[in-house]
Amino acid sequence: MNQYVTRNFIPQLRQSYSDAGVIFFSFCIAIVVFISLFPVFPGVGSFEIGMVVDKDIMSPKTISYPSEVITEKLRDERASEVSSQLVLDTDIRGDQLLKLDTVLTAIDSIRTDDQLSSSAKETAIRNVSGVILSNRVAASIVEVNDSQWRALQDESKNILGRILAEAIGEDEVPDARNGLSGLLSPLLTADHVLIVREVAAPLVVPTLKIDEERTETLRNEVRANTQTVYQNFARGELIVAAGSILAMEELEAIDQLDLMPVGIDYFKVIAVALISIFNGLIFAGYLTVFRPSGVQSLRQMFLFGFLYVLAIVIAKLALPFFVPDVDRHFLIHILPLAAGPIAIAVLLDLATAIIATLLITVVVVFIQVYLPGSEMLGVASPLQVAQLASATIVSSLAGIFIATRADRIQRFLTAGFAACGGSLLGILPFWLIDPDKGYTDLIWIAGATLLGGLLTALLVVGVFILLSRPFGIITRVELMELAQLSRPLLRRLQDEAPGTFQHSILVGNLAERAADRIGADSLLARVGAYYHDIGKLGSPSFFAENNANEESPHEGLDPLQSTRVILQHVTGGVETARRNGLPEVLIQFIEQHHGTRLVAYFYRRAVELNSDIDQSLFRYPGPKPQSREVVLVMLADSCEAATRASSDRSSARIREIVIEAFRERIDENEFEESPISLSDLSIVRESYISTLEAVYHPRVEYPEPSVQELEARGRNNKNLE
Repeated sequence: MNQYVTRNFIPQLRQSYSDAGVIFFSFCIAIVVFISLFPVFPGVGSFEIGMVVDKDIMSPKTISYPSEVITEKLRDERASEVSSQLVLDTDIRGDQLLKLDTVLTAIDSIRTDDQLSSSAKETAIRNVSGVILSNRVAASIVEVNDSQWRALQDESKNILGRILAEAIGEDEVPDARNGLSGLLSPLLTADHVLIVREVAAPLVVPTLKIDEERTETLRNEVRANTQTVYQNFARGELIVAAGSILAMEELEAIDQLDLMPVGIDYFKVIAVALISIFNGLIFAGYLTVFRPSGVQSLRQMFLFGFLYVLAIVIAKLALPFFVPDVDRHFLIHILPLAAGPIAIAVLLDLATAIIATLLITVVVVFIQVYLPGSEMLGVASPLQVAQLASATIVSSLAGIFIATRADRIQRFLTAGFAACGGSLLGILPFWLIDPDKGYTDLIWIAGATLLGGLLTALLVVGVFILLSRPFGIITRVELMELAQLSRPLLRRLQDEAPGTFQHSILVGNLAERAADRIGADSLLARVGAYYHDIGKLGSPSFFAENNANEESPHEGLDPLQSTRVILQHVTGGVETARRNGLPEVLIQFIEQHHGTRLVAYFYRRAVELNSDIDQSLFRYPGPKPQSREVVLVMLADSCEAATRASSDRSSARIREIVIEAFRERIDENEFEESPISLSDLSIVRESYISTLEAVYHPRVEYPEPSVQELEARGRNNKNLE
């Protein structure tokens, strides 16, 4: 698609790039591509314990290595066979006797509380913390006299101290508690035995503790005496079967076989550097030799690089998640790889988009074959690589050819479907020679390419909307919208300045036809012509085409005042255009369609009054035309106006008028800043002459109506009554 960069008010960005600029840009592209392709991949090499392996993993080489995982597992097994070493904890006896003393003191204070009844004492004793006493024991404690209670206290302390002085293991505690009764004095009654039992037995706990240091020492000796286990794999031997859950020792094998690299492969880094240099050189050669029309400024160059690198980054980040295609779902073709080239075609030009397509395809193939573990998982199988390369090229070109001449947003959806069809055409030849093909593949291919086409269309529309204005680009879609005569500014021109409107329409027709003949953008020339005189809306009656039957308002003004009014249609037109949101590329037509020429009519009148008057007061502010399209409108504007003003509109006179208009502007160097050539101007001149001759060609004068015609009209008028 043809496009136009708006006039940028930073001078260095307005100018076309130099060879040094191309070299610098290509160097930057190489650096950015190198960073983008640096061999670090998301989702690749991320084998984890417990994950299900989706494909057989084979050993790429014969290897024997000391397996730390298997050896450590064997050491742990043998160490676990060493039982824990126990030692008597002498502190436990004192701690438990202290707890017993606390319980007995609490019970004793309840017994000696004269304010409590017997039942209240029993309840309070049962609630003493540290022991769980039955109703019978609580009642017996209340009933015993003081001497008996003191004897029971002594007995409880004595028996607990004796038991806890022995070595008691965890599993021996029940027996020790049960044997407590047999150690009591035979003189105690049954109730007294029960009191001692319920008070002291819960405080019997293990007196042995694990000697951690000794136990660990013995286990470490066992570990040290366990020999290292070596794991052996032959080339091609199965490491992990498809569908298996990955275990730690298998993960170790994958790592030992370099199937899960954790460091940087410097050979791949060198390969990435070479690919990056290759990209930079191609960019430099293309921009230097061909000077594409779509990349004429630094801003356009930056946009080209941005869209290109964006496509590469998408491929780099997404490919690891879609390959290998073990289940044959062809989901890799969902990736909108054609979006970048199509966006370049829409915003820049066709040739640049084709170059980008070829480079993106090379980079995508490179990414696919240098994915880590490709030798293990079959990532770089020839058919997969060929399918992706073919689909990328064909889908991109199909979308480019449709979107290049898009004149409405809906056309981008068509380009998306074209990319879908192109992807199908690129895949099918290689699918047909695939020995593993199945008819269900066609469903997956169709679904993936259709979704990829829709994503491509959405991305292109998004890029078009988000980037066209910031980069000063106007596309055919926007031009077609601005060309609608129902647009507010054009409607105002029809209503408030009808002569100017008709003049602008004719100027548009002249410029459009000439642009077609010299290969300029005809649509831009026509739309620019429509808006070039909108500044006359400020004071339409001061321009002759809008004031045919009235006295000219210039009659009451001096030449300088009239000139200021005329000049205002340029500066005021720019202001009106910006207020109404017109793109900068159309504002160029308003600023430049008179260049820096004189307002000749009023200047000549002023010279008649004062021969020394300053000529600069009567010049348009400019700048001179910067594009071929503005040149066309400048010439069409003057040729149409001069022809309309002439009383002689014969073919010879029209030719004289056009030739004179061209000669004046060439002599005044008005075209020195535009890329139009003398051969282009020669073609344009002949185009204008033929078009104006067609517009102002003489018509045959019809004779007066005959009597029969007049009589027929009379009868028809009576019938109407």
